Amino acid sequence: MGGFFVVKNMKTVGIIGGLGPETTAKFYLEVLSSCFKTNKLNRPPMIVFNVPMRFDLEREIIVEAKGKNRLLPFLLDAAKHLEKGGADFIVIPCNTAHVFIEEVKKSVSIPVISIVEEAVKFLVEKNIGEVGFLATTQTVDSKLFDGHCVKKGIKINKPSPKNQFGVSSIVTKVLQGEHNASDEQRLLKIVDSLDHSDCILLACTDLQLLISEHKNLKIFDTMKILADATARKILNEN
Repeated sequence: MGGFFVVKNMKTVGIIGGLGPETTAKFYLEVLSSCFKTNKLNRPPMIVFNVPMRFDLEREIIVEAKGKNRLLPFLLDAAKHLEKGGADFIVIPCNTAHVFIEEVKKSVSIPVISIVEEAVKFLVEKNIGEVGFLATTQTVDSKLFDGHCVKKGIKINKPSPKNQFGVSSIVTKVLQGEHNASDEQRLLKIVDSLDHSDCILLACTDLQLLISEHKNLKIFDTMKILADATARKILNEN
């Protein structure tokens, strides 16, 4: 009976997933793990809506930075399904999808937690002055993080155009489930080119499937940052 009341005191998270599927599964497990560190009595209430988007469309939007407006209807539909399903708040474990965060917020009456805001808040708490930035071309071109970082006095160091193309090609392979050890090595070399930074921010949630540490730089993963923020919200810690 006591366990029942603990569950009642938790918020239910609605996750817009499928962008991509491996990362959604990892995010789900990370939220469970983060909640368990604080509450070992109950598993948290979670709802996942997997966006039914064709892979070729996903690749064009997220990796090639083309036709991003075609993503919006999928996000709005997912958000409405989650709200109707009983979610108390929504998260999107995909940085690129946050191009439409304001539209998603307006489409529902429940809060939508921003991965961008949570990541920048995290960098401020870590006293980061310069951050090496790895993300999809869509995220880079949209300058999702730029304004938030400038306001907090954080300089963003981005890869060269050649290396940015490399990041995008690696993300494509991850989305296809075809990534391997050679892709990890390619990504580490791109990280090496940003070694004048205080840290590296993986501002594409799929990249954590390839690297989690570097010999010289701390690597911070926006997927993990959002998972921890989600757990705090579920447990009413913020």
